[in-house]
Amino acid sequence: MSRTGCLKVAALGAGGSRDRGVGVGGRGGAGRLRPSAWGGVRGWGLIAWGVAVAGPGGCAPAAVPEAEAVPAPESRRVGGVEREQPGSLRQREISVRLASGALQIEVTPLAGWVLEAAAPDTRDRLRRIAEAYRPESAGRTGAEEPALFLVSLSSRQHGTVFAPDDLHMVSRGLRERPLAIRAITPGWGSRRLSQQATEAAVYAYGGGLDLTRELTVVYQEVEDSSWRAKVAVIDKERARIGRGGRSRDRGA
Repeated sequence: MSRTGCLKVAALGAGGSRDRGVGVGGRGGAGRLRPSAWGGVRGWGLIAWGVAVAGPGGCAPAAVPEAEAVPAPESRRVGGVEREQPGSLRQREISVRLASGALQIEVTPLAGWVLEAAAPDTRDRLRRIAEAYRPESAGRTGAEEPALFLVSLSSRQHGTVFAPDDLHMVSRGLRERPLAIRAITPGWGSRRLSQQATEAAVYAYGGGLDLTRELTVVYQEVEDSSWRAKVAVIDKERARIGRGGRSRDRGA
C-alpha cells in the first residue's frame, strides 16, 4: 500500500466520516474525544488494520490518545502505597471513668485495636506501657493473651484510701477479678493518695473479657457501663482512618 493509501485508511478509522469513528473537537469542544456511533473502539481498529497491510515499509501509525490517569489523593498514598491515617482520640475518649467518694478512677484498655484509634502521642505512650508489661503479666496470670488496663487513681482530698483488688470487670455476665497488678508509680503500694497526686498501675485480667461488647467496670459499690458507647466512638474513628475492616481481638 502507498503512503497516500495508508493515510486514507488511518483517516477513515480516526473519523474521516463525520458520523463515525472517534473525532477530536466538534461540539464537545477542542481537545475532547467525541464518542463514535460504532461504539468508539472500531475506528481505532481500522488504524491498526491499515498499519498491518502497509507492512514495515508503510507509514507510521497515528498516535492513539491515552486516557488521562487519575492520581490517588496524595494525603493517602506514599510511594504508590496506601498510607493509613492516624487516629485522633484522646485518652479520656477511650477510657472509663468512675468516682467513689473522693476517689477518681480512670480505666484505659490497652488492647491494640483500641489504641489504633488514639492520637499518635497517646497511642505510642500507651502502646509502650502495654509492650513493657504484657510479657510479665502473661507469666504471672498464666493467660496467653491477658486483657491489660492502665488504671489511674487520683483525689482532691489528702489521704484518700483505695483498695486495688476491688476493681472488677463484668463481661458477658461473668465477674472478673484482677489476676495481676503491676504498679507504675512508687506511691501505689501505700494505698493512700496524696492531694492532687496520681497513682497508676497496669491491671491484668483473664482472656474471658470481651471488649468488643458490653463491659461494666465495678469498684466496690460503684459501677459504670459506659464502655459500649466508647466502642461506638472507637469503631467510627477506626473506620475513618481505614482500620474498620480489620479484625478485633476481644481483649488483647
